[in-house]
Amino acid sequence: MLLLSFALALADSRHLLFVGNSYTQAGNLHQVAGALFLEGAPTGDDVSVAVAIPGYTLPQHLADADGTHGDTALREALVTGTDTWDWVMLQDQSQIPGFPEDQQEVLDSLAALPPLDALIAAKGAQTVLLMTWGRRSGDEMNPEWYPDYLTMQEKLAAGYENYAAAITTPERTAWVAPAGYSFRHVYDAAVAAGEDPLDEAGLFWRLYQVDGSHPSPLGTYMVACVVYSTISGNECTGLSAPPDLAPDDVWAVQQAADAAVFAESPELTYPWGGTGGDTGTDTGGDSGGDTDTGPDTASDADTAGSGDSGVIPIDVADDGTTPGGCGCATAPGPSAALGVLAALSLLSLRRRSA
Repeated sequence: MLLLSFALALADSRHLLFVGNSYTQAGNLHQVAGALFLEGAPTGDDVSVAVAIPGYTLPQHLADADGTHGDTALREALVTGTDTWDWVMLQDQSQIPGFPEDQQEVLDSLAALPPLDALIAAKGAQTVLLMTWGRRSGDEMNPEWYPDYLTMQEKLAAGYENYAAAITTPERTAWVAPAGYSFRHVYDAAVAAGEDPLDEAGLFWRLYQVDGSHPSPLGTYMVACVVYSTISGNECTGLSAPPDLAPDDVWAVQQAADAAVFAESPELTYPWGGTGGDTGTDTGGDSGGDTDTGPDTASDADTAGSGDSGVIPIDVADDGTTPGGCGCATAPGPSAALGVLAALSLLSLRRRSA
């Protein structure tokens, strides 16, 4: 691995703050990622905290952090509290980053990023943008803009790259953790194997909760692997996983996460000095066949876990989904094919509450 000694040094800094919404909280992502860092580069000094509120956008997080909303968990984490962070993960509402660049919600998120990054920098931390994943079957609220998984993934990826570019300067880089690319790897592997990615027995389907939006425990573990490899520069393949996940599934999603970071994100650079081009990492073509399907819900999503979690809990419905969890909005249809009036009528995107 490039700059291995530097990567190992980075891996020793694991004070992680996750700032997001139900996508971050539904599977206790901060705890799953923290466990990977403890195993992959143990120092005995792990702190992994999440401030996650269903439906929250970056402007709402900024209002929490800058005092507009008074004393909040995020303001304490970034301004008034004594905790320090090495890495702060920012996750926007699940649809907004992929909306058109002139959409007001996108503009609002772009405007919120510099002051958020400044607060993070003042804490001595680096900013990492957590690229989320397209919905399993696209976005039913925005079928013209997000008709399927691949289209939604492509637009979300471009949006997060634009976010990073907006706050990257010669003195300071905003990094991107390409979690969405690990979902894409599993999707593409199924297609390459002649399988239907939307087969309910297949691995891609089982990365999601029953709502086709929030990650299942398996999906959350894969996202945690991407976070671990993005920050540390170390492969996650071979590390431990929650005991309720099937070994074959664990291997497949570890391979997908390593592929996303080390082989399939050439447009990204990483804190350990490398790019996401092909480094010879074994990406594993088999995306997990007919193994145990494992759990497909996040029934423990409202559990704060250990005392260092710092989490604002959320409720989980009986079917395992997160109520109001996606914060969804409605995007425009293909504007190039629309008249001016038709395009304007579609540019007010509908967003859910998470």
